[in-house]
Amino acid sequence: MNVSPVWTIACNEWRRWWHARVPTLLLTGLLVLWLVATFAAHHHWHDHARTVAEVTLRSQHDWQSQPDRHPHRVSHFGDFVAKPLHPLSVIEPGIIDQSGHLVYLEAHRLNSANFNPATEATSLGRFPLMTPGMIVQWWMPLFLIMIAYATVTAEKLAGTLAYMRGNGIPARQIATGKWLALFLPFLLLLCLQALWAGLWSWQSDQAMLRLGLMLLAQLLYLAGWCGLVVAVSWWSRQLHTALLTLLLCWICMCIIFPRGLANLAQVLHPTQPRTEAEYHAEIKLKTLGDSHNPDDTHFAAFKAETLKKYGVSRTEDLPINYNGLVMQEGERLTTAVYREQQAIHDAQLAKQNALIRHWLWLSPALAMQYVQMASSGNDLAHHQAFIRQAEARRYQLIQYLNQIHTIKVSQAEDKNTRVDAAFWQNAPRQTVHLATIDVSRTTLLVSLLVLLGWIVLPCALLYKVSQRT
Repeated sequence: MNVSPVWTIACNEWRRWWHARVPTLLLTGLLVLWLVATFAAHHHWHDHARTVAEVTLRSQHDWQSQPDRHPHRVSHFGDFVAKPLHPLSVIEPGIIDQSGHLVYLEAHRLNSANFNPATEATSLGRFPLMTPGMIVQWWMPLFLIMIAYATVTAEKLAGTLAYMRGNGIPARQIATGKWLALFLPFLLLLCLQALWAGLWSWQSDQAMLRLGLMLLAQLLYLAGWCGLVVAVSWWSRQLHTALLTLLLCWICMCIIFPRGLANLAQVLHPTQPRTEAEYHAEIKLKTLGDSHNPDDTHFAAFKAETLKKYGVSRTEDLPINYNGLVMQEGERLTTAVYREQQAIHDAQLAKQNALIRHWLWLSPALAMQYVQMASSGNDLAHHQAFIRQAEARRYQLIQYLNQIHTIKVSQAEDKNTRVDAAFWQNAPRQTVHLATIDVSRTTLLVSLLVLLGWIVLPCALLYKVSQRT
């Protein structure tokens, strides 16, 4: 292909925008909107990160400042763990405002993440935060439509398209020139955003991989929209037909299909409310055993097995504290039941995600959002990985305290004993890390395939309609 006519057509298109004023004003407005979103998202990220850092530091201080105490009181004193935040969250915060970012760890309970800003905001504050990711997903295609819906239709009406074709310029060169004129300004903006995000996050884990995937998805997404705008403009005979057709495509792919798929998934695979899950867990725990009931079958058998193991006839004759052993066994049972309920909840969410992935080809906007959320570490898979790490830390910590109760507290003086504070100051409290991007591998693969298809479809449509001229 001869590059010179293509580049000339692209330059002429930019010259026409400049003289028409309105496209230039729209591009300027889009740039201002992006700057405002970047500032707001950065402020939100900074506030979020500061809150997490303060709570983590305060929790660490409170835990280490505990005096000599009974181990079981320490287990109910509890501990906090905060969800790590990736710097790319400044582009796409994902579900963090809805899912929460702090988990309270305590004995006998598996708490969900709390302190989610979405439920604590006022009615107006519950609207989604404007972010650079949202600008790319929703506003850039809309501005693209308003700028270029007439890019070919107007030339058809004025007769200049037939003039160019009559002078031997192939349709594919005209189409490529129009597409380049639309895509290059957005390519420049996305590259500037990626450069800024790279400098902002280059020291974080998997920064280049995450940023590269995000940039790739955004480029594929906008390149497909540019192809669709040129194809529809070429196909339309009237300006209003091109504008309405493109607006209908935007409404369907950016609003109706994403919202409709989410609602359909919730209807077909409803999630169990947390209160209902806790009710089922309590019912099941009663069937497994009650450590406070001396006639309970499970703990009676546990007691008999323990006495047989140590060769004594009474718990008072054991070389260790039997109450601590009961605490360990009770924690094992409650943890198993609560983890089972959590697994049921995760399975319901997995069914919803599988349904949405099955119909993801309907909405490239949704596919692009999935890639953005996974790249910034704020999708469902990353959140579930955080919850699993927090639960592992809770169980390890509580069983450590129960072990201290068993071997360091005399059964005869159980309630009046205080254990040295050094035992909880040195307790295992493993660090919770942000999961690797591999946890979102399935969603990423499906989403990127959809975006690749999104490139092919408008290009094929553009090739077909351009051959008619």
